Amino acid sequence: MSSLQEFTQNFDGKPVPQALAQLLAFQQETGFEEYAEGFGLLRDDKSGLEHGWSNEPAFLEKLLPFAQANGSGSFYALWLHNDSTDLNELPVVVFGDEGGEYVVAENIKGLLQLLTIDAEPMIFEEVTFYRDEDDDYSSSYAEEYRTWLKDNFNLDAITDAELIINPAQEKHQAAFDAWKQQYFG
Repeated sequence: MSSLQEFTQNFDGKPVPQALAQLLAFQQETGFEEYAEGFGLLRDDKSGLEHGWSNEPAFLEKLLPFAQANGSGSFYALWLHNDSTDLNELPVVVFGDEGGEYVVAENIKGLLQLLTIDAEPMIFEEVTFYRDEDDDYSSSYAEEYRTWLKDNFNLDAITDAELIINPAQEKHQAAFDAWKQQYFG
């Protein structure tokens, strides 16, 4: 990702959510996939959605992909499920490279907290962020990211993804499932 101008193209003429603009600046300093395992903001042309899920215009216009979720092709998108003009408050969904589509956060700030786990999501029959207690791997700038998140948004690091995922799914998953079913089975 080289510029905010390129990243802006993900949002179909809408302003880039401020939290993502700030995260992009952080990423430009630290590097793609360097602060949360497998994660990186990128320019997405929706080709993954078109070829993997549906090329229906009504489907594509309600999803704004903006980030890689893991190193094997999963990605995050904002779901324009209502008439809200505030992209900061839209649910974040993940599309798995092996299938599966799930709400993972009620909004962008929830996703930012999930990234503090520093683990790639596993997307199968559900979405999980598993980290083995004995695994001492850490992304190069994971600690700096946690500090950045606290300093910029007063959000703490988490170790349990369910604190973010469960309330988001309770609020939005059934509606997301019903909506997406009209485009694919």
